[in-house]
This record gives sequence, structure tokens and C-alpha cells, in this order.
Amino acid sequence: MKNLKRIGAILIVVLLLSLYGLTLYAGLTASPDYQSLLMASIYSTTMIPLMLYAYMLVYRLLKKRAEEEAKRK
Repeated sequence: MKNLKRIGAILIVVLLLSLYGLTLYAGLTASPDYQSLLMASIYSTTMIPLMLYAYMLVYRLLKKRAEEEAKRK
């Protein structure tokens, strides 16, 4: 599980860096979509970590509940 979290964290960092790289490239080449890409990068910077935190929290709660039910049986 520890290695899975580490790999996931590395993938998220690469994803966020590539979003910013794409935005920077679009800004330097005067792309007409620069503003949209910037907004997508800002949104992704906040929402991706929040969604991952929520998923991990729900997983932890469901796992704990399943373990408690297994102990009862």
C-alpha cells in the first residue's frame, strides 16, 4: 500500500507539472486558448488533491467498517 501511494503521488505531481508546462507553452506561443488552459490548471491544482483526499478518506472509513464487521462474525 505504501508503494502504491508513492507511485500515485508521483503520477499526480507529473500530471500537475505537465498542466503548468502546457499552460506556459501556450502562453509563450500566444495561443488563443491560453486563458482557458490557465483556468484549467488552477482548477486542477485545487481539485485533484481534494478529490484524492476525499477518495482516501472514504476508502479508509469503508475499510475500517469492513474490518469491524469481519471481527463480529
